[in-house]
Amino acid sequence: MSTFKLIQAAFKQPSLLIEARKKKGFHVFLYMILLSIILSLPTVIQSMSFLDSLKEDGDKIIQKVPDFSIKDGAIKTDKKDAGFIYQTNSMIFTFDPEGKRNKKDIETDATGGNMALALLKNEVVLVLPTVGSTADVLDSSVLSLPYTTPQLKILDKDFLTNLLTNDSQKMVLVLFILLTSGLVIFLSLLFDLVVMTFFANIFTKLKMINLKFGEIFKVLVYCATIPTILTIVLQFLWPSLSLGSAGLALTLLIYFNIFPKPNRKTKQK
Repeated sequence: MSTFKLIQAAFKQPSLLIEARKKKGFHVFLYMILLSIILSLPTVIQSMSFLDSLKEDGDKIIQKVPDFSIKDGAIKTDKKDAGFIYQTNSMIFTFDPEGKRNKKDIETDATGGNMALALLKNEVVLVLPTVGSTADVLDSSVLSLPYTTPQLKILDKDFLTNLLTNDSQKMVLVLFILLTSGLVIFLSLLFDLVVMTFFANIFTKLKMINLKFGEIFKVLVYCATIPTILTIVLQFLWPSLSLGSAGLALTLLIYFNIFPKPNRKTKQK
């Protein structure tokens, strides 16, 4: 059964989703990537807002940032009290060479759905906006890299200026955000599906249905079609809405209902 027909079955005849057990692993993997792309749409829009914000505010941020360099795994600057926070409608930029703030503080700043970028004393922190129910499973929307990372040794004011004011460099930053968030979402979706497969496996064994663990996983991937689309629609209508485990529960509910119910014949006297 083709992937397109399985998608149709998810909406019209869920009982046919059992045919997903016959799909090759590579096709299931590609479909998971498709679901991850769909779940990434809010981040895509947020990143575009982030790029627009950088166009307007990049110069203002750079004017506030003093000359600095990375030495011995920390930001070094000759200016005293150089730290500041700059906030727009879509992002929060923090420069804190004195070490007054930490990663947890940056996470708190971004609780309103904003993207946060922070140059702290010993690390750079990027907080991506939360995306759907998968973001509730893993706390991986917060990315941090210590300045001891070799690639960050080139970080200084000139590099930051190019990053925030040069259009081509800004696109590189946005692309990095999209790829990173896409990977986070894919791993979160994989984690969700593996956990659901354990529960579905127990249900399947109790029903005396002969399905292997891997086959159950494949079926659940296609059962996640409607919950994924519903999650995104609700996220666009109510961005602040946190669906939690509702999408996972709906996926399992669809799985439980694809198997025919036993016929109960009424005994005639």
